[in-house]
Amino acid sequence: LNGHAVVQGYGGRLENWQQIVQQARATPGVTEALPLIEQPLMASYEGRVEGVLARGMRRGDILANPTLQGKVIAGSLAALRPGADNVAIGIRLAEALGAQVGGQISLISPQGRTTPFGTVPRIVSYQVAAIFEVGVYDFDKVFVLMPMEDAQTLLMLDDTVGMVEVHTTDADRVGEILAPLSAALAGQAVVADWRSTNSAI
Repeated sequence: LNGHAVVQGYGGRLENWQQIVQQARATPGVTEALPLIEQPLMASYEGRVEGVLARGMRRGDILANPTLQGKVIAGSLAALRPGADNVAIGIRLAEALGAQVGGQISLISPQGRTTPFGTVPRIVSYQVAAIFEVGVYDFDKVFVLMPMEDAQTLLMLDDTVGMVEVHTTDADRVGEILAPLSAALAGQAVVADWRSTNSAI
C-alpha cells in the first residue's frame, strides 16, 4: 500500500498538491504520484473502540491499487464514492471491532469544533462497504480507506492533502531519482523515502 517516497507538507498539509503531483510525474524515473491523506483516529463499533489510520485516496486510485485488487473478501470497493459515506476496512480491524459489511462505524477525530469550553471531538458515522485482507497484519488491523473528498470533510482540510505518494522505477535508487524533485520543493515540502520512514526496521 505504500509508495517508495512521500512528499510531505509543513504542518501536515499540502495546499498546492496538484502542482506537486505534476512536478513529481514530470521527474524522470517517477512512475506515479498520488495525493493522500493519512490521519490517526479512533474507530468505534457497538461499544468497541480501536485505533485506526484513516487513509483518504482518490476513488480511481483506490480501484486501481494493485495491492488491493483481488484482496476484497466482502463487499465492494466500487461503493467508495465521494459523499456516499462508505469506507473499506481491513479484516483484522473488522474482527477486533466485530464489524461486518453494512454495519456503521464511527470515526472520532480530536480536531473538531472549537467552543468556549474547548475543542469538541468530531464524530462521523460511515457504512462499512468492503472488508479487505492484504496479508500484512499492520495494514489489515489499522487501515480505514475512504474517498479523499470524504477524508477532507472529516478532517476539515478544505482542498488540501497531507502528502503526495511517489512510486519510482527503482526503489533502491529512490534518493537519486527524487533528488531533483527534493531540490525543486525546498522550502515548500519535504521528500522522505522508504529508507528513512522505515529506519527502525
